[in-house]
Amino acid sequence: MGPFRFRLARVMDWYEKQSHLEAARLRMCAEQVVRLQGEIDQHKKDVLTHQMELLAKPNPEAHELAALGPFQRGARKQEHRLRQKLKQGEQATEQQREISQAAQRRLRLIEKLRERRLAEHVYLFDRELEEIASEAYLARYARELNEPQNAS
Repeated sequence: MGPFRFRLARVMDWYEKQSHLEAARLRMCAEQVVRLQGEIDQHKKDVLTHQMELLAKPNPEAHELAALGPFQRGARKQEHRLRQKLKQGEQATEQQREISQAAQRRLRLIEKLRERRLAEHVYLFDRELEEIASEAYLARYARELNEPQNAS
């Protein structure tokens, strides 16, 4: 019996590369979600800072107060756009998570198959070795039985 060779090794290598690739894509999606959440937080902070600066003025000018309404509407629209992007990013992340998990399952399946084939190979090798040892023992025993008869 020769050395163990797994015929699906190339397939397993491909699945492993795919699994790593999909995991990297998942990390990128998750990083984008974190970035978008940071943008939303920064936007809200900037809007609040602008409003607080205006309200902190002892005598705000009329045009500044008049611009506050349109500024707030624009800020809400911008926040809405950012939240839409965040929602899309979260959906993309969830889809990519499923794709990544499927790739990992395929890889684990082929790894289990390889382990099973290796265990089978080891079992057959051990059995063959036991048979050889048994035959060697029986041959030696037969020789020992025949030797005393030849000596007489």
